[in-house]
Amino acid sequence: MKNLFNRHRFWAILLAVLIAITGVAAQAATAAPSADPSAAPQSSVKLNDLQSGKLTLRVGTDATFPPFEFTDANGEKMGFDIDLVRALAKESGIKNVEFIQMPFGNIVPALQANQIDVGASAIYISDERAKAINFSEVYYPGGLAIFVDEDNTNVTSLADLVGKKVAVQVGTKSVEWLEQNQPKAHLVQVQTNDQMFTSVKLGQADAVVTGQPGGRYFIHQQGGLKQVGGRLTNENYGYAFQKSDTAIRDVFNSSLATLKSNGAYDKLTSKWFGDEATAVTGPAKAHGLINISSITNSALPLWNGFVTTMEIIGMSLVLSLTFGMLGGFAKLSKITPIRWVGTAYVSVIRGTPFIVQLFLIYFGLPQLGLQLQPLVAGVFALGLYSGSYVTEIVRGAIQSVDKGQMEAARSCGMSSGAALRHIIIPQAFLRMLPPLGNEFVSLTKNSALVSFVTISELFLVGQTIISRTFDALTVYIFIGLVYYIITNIIGFIANTLEKKLAVYI
Repeated sequence: MKNLFNRHRFWAILLAVLIAITGVAAQAATAAPSADPSAAPQSSVKLNDLQSGKLTLRVGTDATFPPFEFTDANGEKMGFDIDLVRALAKESGIKNVEFIQMPFGNIVPALQANQIDVGASAIYISDERAKAINFSEVYYPGGLAIFVDEDNTNVTSLADLVGKKVAVQVGTKSVEWLEQNQPKAHLVQVQTNDQMFTSVKLGQADAVVTGQPGGRYFIHQQGGLKQVGGRLTNENYGYAFQKSDTAIRDVFNSSLATLKSNGAYDKLTSKWFGDEATAVTGPAKAHGLINISSITNSALPLWNGFVTTMEIIGMSLVLSLTFGMLGGFAKLSKITPIRWVGTAYVSVIRGTPFIVQLFLIYFGLPQLGLQLQPLVAGVFALGLYSGSYVTEIVRGAIQSVDKGQMEAARSCGMSSGAALRHIIIPQAFLRMLPPLGNEFVSLTKNSALVSFVTISELFLVGQTIISRTFDALTVYIFIGLVYYIITNIIGFIANTLEKKLAVYI
């Protein structure tokens, strides 16, 4: 009876630890406010807090779309949207502004999940988007245009895109418009602005359909492309707001009217789209295949991205081991409900893509009232995903220890718990090392995916550099080399431990 009591107490403690970990994650969250359009008083309170400096205005932007938003060599965001939002915030009395880097397609979900307050990323005003978010008044005229290789004579109009591969950015107006107006074109959807233009220069697409200002900026910077025909559409750019933030939208509209009347708006448009743009960006420069300057000129942001990457990897490894140990013991439990929990954990997490789990945690949970910070969400998702594989490693390693070891320990008077801690687990740990090393290498490589939830780790920093330099080859080779070194260090440590401890098996 005593041994039975000890086993039940052990599994009860194990379950309590699992509940405690879940509680810690919940404490890291803050309740997401309602997106009720009628919540005007709440919006006014928020505006007052922004104007008093209690809150910081969170502005989501994809800083890969010059001249509207991009980064300089030091990683600082710059561009027409960046300057105008700062000017609007100042005119509105808002003291603190923070720009948050995120993929363009994530901006609307981030607004709905209260991850940001404003979307400022050359967003076209459309009736479809207006169903989910609010827009400011028009702050700059836009319109789509077609761009092709400068030597291309086969595409001269929209009709010529039939059967052609057309590069578009995910989540932009270009996708919807082409599906409606030229459904016979084959869309090549990419994540960033630079990938659109590069795909044409590399022959991966026949044309680009994107905003006319962005296309003209690329031609000025890099050359190699030309615009064919005039503007396809007359859509205009607006800033995006949460449905509940009517007060913030209204004060932005008022400030925009003020800037237009006092001449400040004209100075900004002249700076980024007029003659001064040449002085800011410089003429197009030819460069070689590999350009070390793309790395050396951005050493500081790359270093900061590397540090963030290492923090993510380190915290995720610890969480992965924690989930893996708990899951492994749960699957070995003789208590049926606990065993079911362990089995369900492995089945669900291993049976669904990591990127889906990441987006569900970051964008989905806020709709249930659980909002996690980007770093917390990224680390939690990585640890949860990797832990499902560690669970099977732990289970398999423990079961690989000869059952006679437990019987011998019990015959010497040891309890089941003591035998597990002092006899079984130490031997199982040695068997875990090789597969754990492989799993931690996979976790390290998967860490690049957390860039999709606005974490400025190495990969995301690299993408912002490419948006400015258009030097994808050099930057991606460098990032790949860094990950190669990290994964080999992990493999070396695992192999060294395995060799040193092999004598005890």
